[in-house]
Amino acid sequence: MKNAKWFLVLLLGLLAVMAGCSSGEKATGSEDSGGSNGETDIKMQIVWGTDSGRGKAIQTIVDEFEKENEKINVELVSTTQNNQKLLTQVLSGQAPEVLQVPYRQVRNLATEGAFMDLTEDFSDDAENFYDELVNLGTVDDKLYGFPWLGHTIQLVYNKTMFEEAGIDGPPENWDELYATAKKLTKDTDGDGKVDQYGLGLVGKQHPDIAWLTNMFVNQAGGDIVNKTGDGYEVALNSPEGKEALKFYKKLVNEVAPPDTGNKDGGGVMADFRNEVVAMEFQGPWGITDIWKNGNPFEVAAAPVPAGPEGRAADLGPYMLSIPDNVSGDKAEASKKLIEFLGSKKAQEMVMLGEKGEDGKYYPFRVPMRKDLADSEYFQEHPEFLVFIEGLKYPSISSPVEAWARVEQEVYQSQLNQMVTGEKSVEEALQTVEEKGNQILNSN
Repeated sequence: MKNAKWFLVLLLGLLAVMAGCSSGEKATGSEDSGGSNGETDIKMQIVWGTDSGRGKAIQTIVDEFEKENEKINVELVSTTQNNQKLLTQVLSGQAPEVLQVPYRQVRNLATEGAFMDLTEDFSDDAENFYDELVNLGTVDDKLYGFPWLGHTIQLVYNKTMFEEAGIDGPPENWDELYATAKKLTKDTDGDGKVDQYGLGLVGKQHPDIAWLTNMFVNQAGGDIVNKTGDGYEVALNSPEGKEALKFYKKLVNEVAPPDTGNKDGGGVMADFRNEVVAMEFQGPWGITDIWKNGNPFEVAAAPVPAGPEGRAADLGPYMLSIPDNVSGDKAEASKKLIEFLGSKKAQEMVMLGEKGEDGKYYPFRVPMRKDLADSEYFQEHPEFLVFIEGLKYPSISSPVEAWARVEQEVYQSQLNQMVTGEKSVEEALQTVEEKGNQILNSN
């Protein structure tokens, strides 16, 4: 099955090359610099529209690079986040020279020979990033994806509510999380009904419920899958997995709104914004959402509370990769661009953000360097630093490519049924194990 899929992708790549040659087009990966005046033209592919707020924010950073490198011209282009499409682009020689790649795709595509080995050129620069992050772009000790920007999920909380309740600071561990949320779950208007809840959680059949519960599983010391010979098997149905989901269910039952079974991450964020819940698990957008809505209260962020085996935060870093067939002047120009985007100057520029509807600028992701605490923006807004620090304790929600299918077809629905009470933790995990292994064994 895998060989057939690979043959299909290769065939599509070859057809694309033939089509390009027949029309007189030159493959992107050639050594031609693209100009007779000593200038080099390259393209950088990003996952957002070039005319979007995020595209324009990235263009500002690229403009700064071009000012410092007058002989290099960079054109931004956009694409969808699709493994097979990206691989076909690379194989056909039609891929842009610099690619923004979600970390999950770097290893998958690197093992197929899609990307250039960046180890020799960027080993020193990699020291500016957490080892755990660099490892996500590494295969067999070779670097194929250089860290750029992204997020981690952390605890975002209503600092005003905390102060009014006499709570000194955010919870550090599971016990404190439960106790703090319990104290903040109360009837505020005296009508005998609870109208404020301590914690917003996801319960809807949705991707958000998978990564969130996986954080708890990893905090308990559990794994999502185990490697078995040439394949993988579901590892969730373990003592650690059961402990994590039982704690999650306890929080749902006692300190979260009664309609949690219908909530995805966006619904939780709305509850937090409307002061229905005092805490939530979000990325940096959990902070900016409050800013964009008039700052009705003081918002803050803290590390996710530690479980029995420590902290674990879901993450979404984007890496920068170069197709393996890029060479000559274009390869050197591409490396210079990546070097600049990883520099302290360019990383600080990420926090300039995108333009909101009110004309103000808001961060949409955070940079990945670990030495930015002394920069002007983080001095003024230290609450964003935690979203970088979370890279030290990553929770990988999709540990292998085949897990995406398990999550979509089985895992999300079983978690939803656990939250709503249709199934016990044990029943849900047993189903995930049985049906999940069938899917993993079929790949």
